[in-house]
Amino acid sequence: MNRQLAHYPYHVGQMVYVGKMICAERWQSLSIPKGASVSFNAEKFATEKQRAHFTDEFLKKDKNK
Repeated sequence: MNRQLAHYPYHVGQMVYVGKMICAERWQSLSIPKGASVSFNAEKFATEKQRAHFTDEFLKKDKNK
């Protein structure tokens, strides 16, 4: 069972790799894109600290659409 559970992420990685090749420049990273960590950190640390769930900012964006 452990072997099988470790095997699934391998295939997910393969699918992501193929997706990146197919989409090329249109690929949108789900995390911080390469080379963008400095601007990401500057933006995040410039905001005031608050207690909130990490998905709140995304849910608010969806409601404004």
